[in-house]
Amino acid sequence: MRKSVAAVVLSLSLALCVLAGASFAAEKAAAPSDVTLTGEILDLACYIAHGAKGPEHAVCAVKCAEMGQPIGLAASDGKVYLLLADHADSSAFTKAKSMAGKKVEIKGEVAAKDGMNALTVHAVQSV
Repeated sequence: MRKSVAAVVLSLSLALCVLAGASFAAEKAAAPSDVTLTGEILDLACYIAHGAKGPEHAVCAVKCAEMGQPIGLAASDGKVYLLLADHADSSAFTKAKSMAGKKVEIKGEVAAKDGMNALTVHAVQSV
């Protein structure tokens, strides 16, 4: 009797694991794919307050980013994206902060909500 109860419990546990794995795989397959955007990394505090951007503002932009001011991307598509760190790996976002004021190419996941555009940074490089 003990062996049959143990076999049923083991079978149910295995079935739950398989269903959970299938659910996770379906969720990952439905996740949006990364896009590649080019533009200038902005220190949003100075950009929104007084339009500061470009090479002449780069030193200030890096300092503001290091102090924790939000950063964004003035992309070639004409939109400004709030840059976000990936919860699993924030290294690309950290690198982007050091590149404030420079032209870059960023790969990441785009999201929009209530008129605001955001880009979760997965990779960044100078252009």
